[in-house]
Amino acid sequence: MRALPFLGIVLAAACGDKQPTSPPAAPGPPAAPAVPARPAPIDLDGLVDGPACFVVRTPAGTVRQSDEALCAKRLRPASTFKIPNALIGAEVGLLGGPDAIMTYDAKAYPKEAFWFEDWARDQPLREAMRISAVPLFRRLAVQIGPERMQRHLDAFAYGNRDLSGGQDRFWLSGGGLAISAREQVDFLAKLVAGTLPVSAKAMATAREALPTEQADDATLHWKTGTAREEPSAGADRPPWTAWLVGWVERPDGNHVFACWIEEVGEFEQVTSRRMAFCKGVLARLGLFAPALGSGAK
Repeated sequence: MRALPFLGIVLAAACGDKQPTSPPAAPGPPAAPAVPARPAPIDLDGLVDGPACFVVRTPAGTVRQSDEALCAKRLRPASTFKIPNALIGAEVGLLGGPDAIMTYDAKAYPKEAFWFEDWARDQPLREAMRISAVPLFRRLAVQIGPERMQRHLDAFAYGNRDLSGGQDRFWLSGGGLAISAREQVDFLAKLVAGTLPVSAKAMATAREALPTEQADDATLHWKTGTAREEPSAGADRPPWTAWLVGWVERPDGNHVFACWIEEVGEFEQVTSRRMAFCKGVLARLGLFAPALGSGAK
């Protein structure tokens, strides 16, 4: 310890008495905060008439979108909500896997005239997801209950997280839940990456339950959803919002996307145009060749 002062003197001498001492450098300006890159635009010219949105996130995390305002607009998720519904059902032990049988409750949900025939029967989760069996998922939401449902939607940051309108229909026409295409992509990207705050088994169940479609070296994992919105002032009929969400699995990774159109017309017409539009954008981006006629609603 006593050698330290002497060492300091020797070092000072070695530097020379006449060596000028440089003043301390003035602190530079603070570093500017990183600004996230604006999503690159996607040209939809000629693909659709009226309001529409397409958002895609690449495996590297780059986001592209068609219109910033429209893709930030929150709309009812309709049957795309079957993805988080099934995910939460699996997390709380109501669904043991993609082949778990979902039970139809005819007393609680008597068959209605507009239903598709296969909705009113017991069936595996993956089949119920493919045909979008509304009464089975309404029953699942009731089994989950409002407290568990709210807790998980909060943890997922899923849209506006609003459960108003009834525990078995808050995501359907007249319900309060709404989500934007950008938020759909954020949620699905975490599901694909396995980073949502639920078990790995629950996430695998939700992923494996989704319908798939193959084209060359790409696999499309998808879910549709269609719901009526409230009519605008002076409008004769309310428009439909028709979604297609999911991801394209390619050799370079997963491209997560969300797509919707808003249109007035007959249900079958709108759903057909939705598939043509959304798959058309995927084809234009070189991600997946279009193949129409999935039959999903």
